[in-house]
Amino acid sequence: MKILSSEIQAKEVLKNYTDIVLVPTMGNLHDGHISLVNKAKEIGKTIVSSIFINPLQFGVNEDFDSYPRTLENDLIQLEGAGSHFVFHPSKEILEGIKKRKAPLLSKKMCGKTRPDHFDGVVTIVGKLFEVIKPQFAVFGLKDYQQFLIIKDLASLSDFETEIIGSAIVREKDGLAMSSRNNLLTSDDRLLAPEIYKRLCWIKENISKKPNEILIKESIDFFKTKGLVPEYLKICDAENLEDLNHFSGRALIAIAMKLGDVRLIDNILLD
Repeated sequence: MKILSSEIQAKEVLKNYTDIVLVPTMGNLHDGHISLVNKAKEIGKTIVSSIFINPLQFGVNEDFDSYPRTLENDLIQLEGAGSHFVFHPSKEILEGIKKRKAPLLSKKMCGKTRPDHFDGVVTIVGKLFEVIKPQFAVFGLKDYQQFLIIKDLASLSDFETEIIGSAIVREKDGLAMSSRNNLLTSDDRLLAPEIYKRLCWIKENISKKPNEILIKESIDFFKTKGLVPEYLKICDAENLEDLNHFSGRALIAIAMKLGDVRLIDNILLD
């Protein structure tokens, strides 16, 4: 595995390779990230992982400074998983970067409380696409809204990159794997699995009750645990518009803070 530490180096080395699959990360890797590398190996020949903690996607009072830096361990994991290259640029990659605006889809759900977040995401992902020129890029479906936004970026820009979604990887108790899980207090970690359990309850009852009742009962349930969702939605899986009744492809999505740690999760219904 070779580490590429600058834009110039990455372009020079990768121009000799085809069938490139990009796995973008911010480091602090867990089994969910490694599953993205495994997915990438099913798709293409040359696996390029990236590690860059992107300050552009962190808002005011968010956790950029406290985001764990675990580069040495990350590199060991990526090499073990079979990544051929790791693009690990310095913050100089942001100098003169083309600022991009996320589509209107970014104003929904997470975008309501993190107004500039997705602009930061598409700006850095656009830069990664420019430098690495992948034929494919793999994104986890835990952040389903981000997945849709990146698909939009790829289709509306000149990038010849196909966006591939990879299934959510969960802990044994159902909690979606996240780099932020390590920041949970012991008490909050015990509460966290209730998020996925409730999403499963909604899925089981979605044909039995109107969606608004399912959401109200679920919010009331969380209140009994001392929790208040930032949002809880049953929406169309393509445009994220609220659905009154389940029909076709739908998404059950939630964001919630446990203490200072913001967690997201979803279930996709076909």
